[in-house]
Amino acid sequence: MPEYKEEDLKRIWKTEIEIYQAIAKICEDHGLRYYAAYGTVIGALRHKGFIPWDDDMDVCMPRRDYEAFLGYAEKELPEKMGIYGIGYTKGFVMPMVKIVNKRTVFVEESDQDKKYVCGIYVDVFPMDAAPPTEELKRKHRKRIMRLGRAMVLAEYPHGKLPEGMNPVVKAGVSAGCAVIHAGLRIFGFTVEKLNKAFEKEARKYETENVEEYELTAYFSEWETEYTKAEVIFPTKEMAFEDITIKVPKEADRYIRDMYGDWTVIPPPEKRHNHCPVKLKFE
Repeated sequence: MPEYKEEDLKRIWKTEIEIYQAIAKICEDHGLRYYAAYGTVIGALRHKGFIPWDDDMDVCMPRRDYEAFLGYAEKELPEKMGIYGIGYTKGFVMPMVKIVNKRTVFVEESDQDKKYVCGIYVDVFPMDAAPPTEELKRKHRKRIMRLGRAMVLAEYPHGKLPEGMNPVVKAGVSAGCAVIHAGLRIFGFTVEKLNKAFEKEARKYETENVEEYELTAYFSEWETEYTKAEVIFPTKEMAFEDITIKVPKEADRYIRDMYGDWTVIPPPEKRHNHCPVKLKFE
């Protein structure tokens, strides 16, 4: 895992907390549902703040709250912050958004070929209703992930391939990606068009009452992430560094279902962060 200078990591944390507070203010002002998620909750439970080697914060919102948030955020975010996402940022291909401090630079090694330069950010994921059966979940996620990969290849001639892949296999997969990229371009499948199809499919099981949902973020890395709304709402406050954040009501259950025993600190080889190759503060 790449190593940070301690002072740099603490400055990243400070910037991310400012972004989180801006997100929270908009949501609170307009009665929108939101909560800190994933490793941010582990940090709150185990460290009362960031995981010591970690460098990001994640926020989730039910789809309708997420869409309302974007409308308000366009007008109400502090001047130095902005929305990075499809429809906002050329070259962005993920069906979620980042709220970014535009006066900073934070470029990960795997993102050096992107058509935009990112700053320090907080990820915001829309949460959708999961299908009611395991078989439907499997089929639905397969369709969703196919659209997600197409969105990447509509903009870039290659995707992120697993580390350690056999060189011959990797060359073949890379060539296949380039062919798909060319085909999508020829037939006019833009990221924007594919994202509309992605959202339509993701919302297929949506109902009026979020409390009826089993929620999932279709572009998260956790393929088994299906969380009942009753585990999340109503949210609660937890200490996090020198502020409080909103987390799922049953934070312990939420994390154990996703990661297992959060009280066990992983060995160094299993620790991950997003240590950038380019970093600039305000």
